[in-house]
Amino acid sequence: MRPHALAVSVAGDVPSVLPARALEVDAGVALPVAFGGLRKVLRACEDAAPEVVGALSRAHPSEWNRLFPGSIAGVPDLSDLALTPSERRLHRESEQMFWVLNVAAKAIVETLRASGRPLVLHGAGECDLVSLRAVMRAAEWSRLEGLDGTLLLTGWSVRRPHGALAFEARRQAYLDALCDRMRAPRASGPGPVSSRTVEPAVDLEGRYLQLAVDGSQAREVRVAAAILAIRSCFFTTNYEGAMLAAEQGLALLDTDAALPGRVAQAWDSLDTGFTTPAIEIDRSSLGDVEELRALFARCMGVVHVFTGSHEAAMEAFGLGLACRIPPDLVARLHMFRALTLTKRFGQLPNARTEVEAGLAALERSTSPDRALQEGWLRNVCALTWFQERKLDKAVVEEKLAMRCVGDLHDASATHLKINLISNASYLQETARQYADAIATWRRFEKISAKWGANFAKHHCYRLAGLELGAGERDAAVEHFTAAYANADELGDSFHRQVIAAELGRLFLDEQQPATAVEWFSRAEEHARAVGDPLKTAESLAGLAVAGGRTDWTEALRCAQASTTWPKETAALLDGLTRGDAKAVHAALPRARTKLNRPFDPVNLY
Repeated sequence: MRPHALAVSVAGDVPSVLPARALEVDAGVALPVAFGGLRKVLRACEDAAPEVVGALSRAHPSEWNRLFPGSIAGVPDLSDLALTPSERRLHRESEQMFWVLNVAAKAIVETLRASGRPLVLHGAGECDLVSLRAVMRAAEWSRLEGLDGTLLLTGWSVRRPHGALAFEARRQAYLDALCDRMRAPRASGPGPVSSRTVEPAVDLEGRYLQLAVDGSQAREVRVAAAILAIRSCFFTTNYEGAMLAAEQGLALLDTDAALPGRVAQAWDSLDTGFTTPAIEIDRSSLGDVEELRALFARCMGVVHVFTGSHEAAMEAFGLGLACRIPPDLVARLHMFRALTLTKRFGQLPNARTEVEAGLAALERSTSPDRALQEGWLRNVCALTWFQERKLDKAVVEEKLAMRCVGDLHDASATHLKINLISNASYLQETARQYADAIATWRRFEKISAKWGANFAKHHCYRLAGLELGAGERDAAVEHFTAAYANADELGDSFHRQVIAAELGRLFLDEQQPATAVEWFSRAEEHARAVGDPLKTAESLAGLAVAGGRTDWTEALRCAQASTTWPKETAALLDGLTRGDAKAVHAALPRARTKLNRPFDPVNLY
């Protein structure tokens, strides 16, 4: 069996001897701007392997434009092709960042292959974490392909001059996790702070973060820029940048009653007019000093949730509640606390206490937002009852929530309505009322006939899963296949792999090995296209079972290269190592009723 040949090492400082002929890149940055270090790495890759990287950028222009804004004209924006996180649902998964970081990782792998040179990344300890996640992805991808090479990251213990104080411990944990995922020994902890200077901004996120930390700027400009930076960092999953911006913004607030008005004027001069229900930060989010303080606290709480610091999240939301703010903002903070208690702690009665506190606050509200805030609170309450399997109480809260927003048509209300329809269908599914669940789910088809391919992909997949549960096997296969076609239209190998592997398992279970082989072959192709060792191993294992073969060598090698999903990998490895075809069969993925999957190949926990 071939060894996993990429040698990854991490050095606390700069070793006295470096690999010969190394491609050396200073990946450090003074500010934690997403892609700051990665852009420098990719430019060096372009110089070392221009044909390879050029072809890759042309094949993935939307992703490349996110890395290098405006570099390729006339292509769809990535937001048209892939989903973002959701603040209201405390959902951190970003399909957009998966595709961006995966393309960057592929560029690194192909450069190592084409150049045959070692890659040395200096200033790695000062590199932004978003960029380092692409390097981590490249390490796993190279193991899948058995790539001979050397990757050395130096300056691991050096800290950058601008960093979030509240994020220091989490950053160190992330650096340790990066070492583990890259199969490199951990280096020593934080060391000296460098004197690195801020580089020119490439995108809006960089511009906003620069303004937020620039002591020569007016206070109101820095506060407005900090809020805008948080919004930008949300979409790039740049948690450290968002935390730095929030800390800067909070430190700049004072008791000057005129400051909020000047902040609003500065906002108008800096904002691009962008609004989205994915994160509700726009001009209407601004207010007096107490409201600004609560906004920063809310943003810090969301970052803490997304990075697994749940106690800190509850504390941050609590700091927001300690501010003198309007009832609708009080209700929103209670909603976030309730959702955190539900999704992260499993403390369901405590979550309902938070919901009740939010509803009590709304009794004092005269805001046009009142009904919307009540709807979100009742949606969380329904989730608590659902998790306790008290479905009748969950249904009551869902209906009350829908009544709150039935006549509202703004983006946030529509966002909630989509959630409520989905949740109602899921409640019916849980009660095994599949016909009702299907009818509810198909309401989306009546709302609009113009859903894009990305929505249709998820819609068809869930419809298929529900039909499978209802015993409508042929209709299910038809809609799974339609979901695959939607993913195909988007060039989405991640979800094509998921659907193909599950169809392979479905036909394998039905003892239709020839058709199973067809789907597992597609699944393997897509798994290799996204560089995922575990998914490749599963697909190969499915092919072997369907073909009646007992040579598990390549499937075993691929599974051993995986560091993303330890639990699933261990189950498959056990069957492969023992040569137990039944155990391997049992470890293969089954079709579900929701296509959402974590993008853990580029996540750090």
